[in-house]
Amino acid sequence: MANKKLVISEYTSVTTQNIDRTLLYSEQPVILKNFASDWTLVHHGKKSLLKAMDYLRKKFDGDSVNACYLHNDHQGRVFYNEDLSGFNFDPLQLPLNDVLAQLIDQISKPHPDTIYVGSTSIKHYFPELLEEITIDTMPDDALTNIWMGNQTNISAHYDVAQNLACSVVGRRRFTLFPPEQIDNLYIGPIDLAPGGQPISLADLTNPDFERYPKLKHAFNASQVVELEVGDALIIPSMWWHQVEALAPFNVLINYWFTSGLGHLGQPSNALMHGILSLRDLPKVQKDAWKKLFDHYVFNDEYSNFEHIQPSAQGVLRSPLNEITARKLRAQIQNQLRR
Repeated sequence: MANKKLVISEYTSVTTQNIDRTLLYSEQPVILKNFASDWTLVHHGKKSLLKAMDYLRKKFDGDSVNACYLHNDHQGRVFYNEDLSGFNFDPLQLPLNDVLAQLIDQISKPHPDTIYVGSTSIKHYFPELLEEITIDTMPDDALTNIWMGNQTNISAHYDVAQNLACSVVGRRRFTLFPPEQIDNLYIGPIDLAPGGQPISLADLTNPDFERYPKLKHAFNASQVVELEVGDALIIPSMWWHQVEALAPFNVLINYWFTSGLGHLGQPSNALMHGILSLRDLPKVQKDAWKKLFDHYVFNDEYSNFEHIQPSAQGVLRSPLNEITARKLRAQIQNQLRR
């Protein structure tokens, strides 16, 4: 059966002041045109790259930032080295002024080297800026980050949290894939990745369909979104997205937030534990455990437990409260120590 082409909703009148919280938690990607057009940094970004750089210098409050450098041979693709034993970039710790000076130096070059500053906490490094980029309905515990650099290509990956990404300087291109396309995206190592999350090994800007034939199915279910200065994109939790920065200087501000169930822990821990304890079992045992997981974990109706009186349901009672979650976590930790 053919994949259904992804269609993305676009809103032109949603702003940082009037966005509904239910929209923030959309289960489908959403484009928000001119969403952040009232931010001062956006105004500077529309005027000139140098004005935006000057503004960031004034707001910076730190000694140095973590950056990476790529030779122009890599054409901005932040990726692995040839045998996937490491990465193709050099990590650097530099004062922001030095990063911006290097970016200015690269602007005039026909084939620039890449300078890239990944996820950097605005709260810690640009606290004054944080006060200017408020979103009325954003959860108080959202993580707010800034990303900057010249032309880059970040391979398709997912975020566990919901993601609101705002293009504030330059332009960004996102290629989006639903979570079920994981089998067609040729995902790389799970325990070693440039940004922490596993990424697609396929270069989506120059796809090699002979090497990665299933990639065609992923493209059939994908959508490409280009954000201009001031635009934003809601990327639902677990959606795969490749991100390309297109201008000589680009700045993205994003917000990561969850549904408020942080006491439940990281699902990725359960995945790694599953690889450890389930993956290499005989198939008949894996099939049995799959049934157990469907029964206890992936069943959304909770009718499987109605025959147990509520006071005796223990960890089966949903949702888990914080006290029960702590007890369960302690039990798992004790078992892992044996």
